[in-house]
Amino acid sequence: MRTQLTVRGRALWGLLLAMVVALSATMPGAAVQAAAVAIVNANQWKDMSGNVIQAHAGGAIKVGSVYYWYGVERNEDAGWTFKQINLYSSTDLKSWTFVHAVLTQGSHPELNWSKVERPKIVYNAATGKFVMWMHYENGANYSLAHAAVAISDTVDGDYEFLGHFRPEAGGVEHQSRDATLFVDDDGTAYFISSARGNADLNVYRLNADYTQIDALTATLFPGNYREAPAMVKRNGYYYLLTSGATGWSYNQAKYAYSTNIASGWSSLYDIGSPSTFEGQGNFILPVSGTEGTDYIYMTDRHAGAFGEHFNYGKYVWHKLNFVSDTNLKLDWFPKLSIDTAAGKVEKAAQNNGTGLGLKKDFAPIDTFLSVGYEDEYFYMSDKLSAESAWEKIDVDGVYFILKHKRTGKYLHNDPALGNKLNLVDPVWTGHNVQWSQTDAGGGYVRLIHRSSGKVLTSYPYGANLSLQPTTNTSNQTKWRLVE
Repeated sequence: MRTQLTVRGRALWGLLLAMVVALSATMPGAAVQAAAVAIVNANQWKDMSGNVIQAHAGGAIKVGSVYYWYGVERNEDAGWTFKQINLYSSTDLKSWTFVHAVLTQGSHPELNWSKVERPKIVYNAATGKFVMWMHYENGANYSLAHAAVAISDTVDGDYEFLGHFRPEAGGVEHQSRDATLFVDDDGTAYFISSARGNADLNVYRLNADYTQIDALTATLFPGNYREAPAMVKRNGYYYLLTSGATGWSYNQAKYAYSTNIASGWSSLYDIGSPSTFEGQGNFILPVSGTEGTDYIYMTDRHAGAFGEHFNYGKYVWHKLNFVSDTNLKLDWFPKLSIDTAAGKVEKAAQNNGTGLGLKKDFAPIDTFLSVGYEDEYFYMSDKLSAESAWEKIDVDGVYFILKHKRTGKYLHNDPALGNKLNLVDPVWTGHNVQWSQTDAGGGYVRLIHRSSGKVLTSYPYGANLSLQPTTNTSNQTKWRLVE
């Protein structure tokens, strides 16, 4: 016999059901909708254990609901030789957990004394293998110009190193330096690498298991000296982003597009600032969710540009904005908001602030020295926000303290620990937190650190944010103090 629920009984049942649902959402293992996270650009980000992430000039791959970010770490020797390729995992693209060093100098004798750069990993659905291609050199120089291949049964396994070689097509061997991988909709994989002393970009079709060159599909932009390739496909269009070949120095990124990977490529068009916001591209990462797909252009701010070790490089991620199918754009987002559940990448909102602003205006846009409230990462904001407001506290009529208003901490440097900036609690009032200013002409000043005697230095987007000798009188040392 079926029992009929009274109105009161139905109400009580509904209340009980709501309580059960609410309780289950708080229990361990319950699915929780990911929220948007804010990433402070142009920093050495740290993993969940508090260690600096070492994943330079690499890329990312999504397996299930998890993103895996991988890249190179080098040894501390004079040649900056290869140490290992590290792998990190995340579901929100901010909170990264170190998983495993998937390829190390001990993985194969040929890796013991080598240089390995720009690894890229793709999945081969036919073989069930994860395949990594990379740029390989000996430990001494860049004379080999080889590609290299490694494979694994799992994305986070120990990759088996298969060897290194110059790509051969039609009986001709080609140099191979900066490179990327791309898998098309039909499962065909392509290896794209700079050749002929970086003058050309070659597109090679790979064989069915993605471990060998099958054919040379196209030579793109011959004589244009493009490197750091990154490819993505959207709405039937292939897009290739590249940088110029200027060593560690920054240059203008450019993009081209085609509806056929083998032919019909457009001219090269500028994208981003003339310095690519003081970075060089690595990879284009699609972020797909309930509201669509946005794209992150992952770039590195190479430490070698400032005479520092490779491992001190910083990460700068941009939203790749498709204005139309043939018009791409990059803007400076000092803080990036990422919602992996929705598939949204946007400029993070910044609250207005009042106070002293330390401004750089030698760029297409003005930027202000800022400090992220949560992580205390330094960055250059394109607006005077709550995180870029300072207070100038007089010490003796000549020297003053710069207090970050939102954190309440002081701008500090310990000369014994190098020329890097940080914030310290206001109990510290000695010379390490004291500054003076001198006229630099044209309404600009130089800020001189009392302990070291050095001047505050930065490019407009935060590269080389440090203290440098007073002999440096470039625009990098000029600031405008604004209220």
